[in-house]
Amino acid sequence: MLSNIKAAIFDVDGTLLDSNGVWHQIDIDFMKERNMSHPDNLQNWLDGLSFNQVAEFFHEKFNTKETPEELVEIWHNMAYDAYKKTVKAKKGAKKLLSHLKDNNVKTAIVTSNSHELIEAGLKNNGLYDYIDLVITADSLNTNKDTPYIFQETARRLDVEPEYIIVFDDLYPVIKAVNDANMRSVAVYDKRSIKAYGEELIRETADYYIKDFTEVL
Repeated sequence: MLSNIKAAIFDVDGTLLDSNGVWHQIDIDFMKERNMSHPDNLQNWLDGLSFNQVAEFFHEKFNTKETPEELVEIWHNMAYDAYKKTVKAKKGAKKLLSHLKDNNVKTAIVTSNSHELIEAGLKNNGLYDYIDLVITADSLNTNKDTPYIFQETARRLDVEPEYIIVFDDLYPVIKAVNDANMRSVAVYDKRSIKAYGEELIRETADYYIKDFTEVL
């Protein structure tokens, strides 16, 4: 899987960190406080959107009294404590990142989340110092389910796409990785499987793993 690889790109939520449950609960609590109904397919609408795009979607779809900027601040504050203290890394994540660093493989984060939350969660689990580059979708004003964000990350890493492997849990993102001519690894996450089905994700990715202990 790692043969002839010069760089590895990782998603965080649902991939390096077991944090998707935090956002599911935030959605429930936020909408309950405002007497909003929680659509069963809400997550499918949001997958791939940046943090700011999710806020804009909520503001328009649910006609929130809060502006998109206020929504971002509310959600950030609701999530920060969990990322800093309780969110845990996926099994084998630290060992893999250490192995990559020892073998001079460059590492990057590509995420829809905010840099501050990602930094808090990775530092909480001793992973942050293994990462060379962090790219957020908002920093590039784009979605995460487009090839562009991965192509731009490759450019900043100064590595050709065919020498890059990408780990993510979401079907739309895995498809974008394939379109960017990079090697794709789908990482099992319960929420992602529920949303898209395991068979579709397996068929789309070059590799499929339950956790990072299967990589080494």
